[in-house]
Amino acid sequence: MRSVRQRKVSLFNLMVMFFITAGIIVFFVNNIIAVNSLVVESNNTRTEINKTVTSNNNLQTEIERLTNIDNIKNTAIDKLGLNYSSNKPKKITIERSELENIAQ
Repeated sequence: MRSVRQRKVSLFNLMVMFFITAGIIVFFVNNIIAVNSLVVESNNTRTEINKTVTSNNNLQTEIERLTNIDNIKNTAIDKLGLNYSSNKPKKITIERSELENIAQ
């Protein structure tokens, strides 16, 4: 029978395999760190968007409250002293010739 000889591994091949393995490990760890930072950034952006949406909803509610006719009416009467006129509006008719004289 043939004797089994152990194959010698050269130091150069061992070092090349070590550097390739180290490079692959560094690549994967770098990818994990990059993905984690992107997740944190995405979460911060989502939180900021939610705050902005809440602020926009609050502002929309405030606009609807301030444009309510009852609120405007109360403000006009109480703060500005405006009242509805008791006289009916009068219709004014102007002839075209009078209008031309006024325009000149």
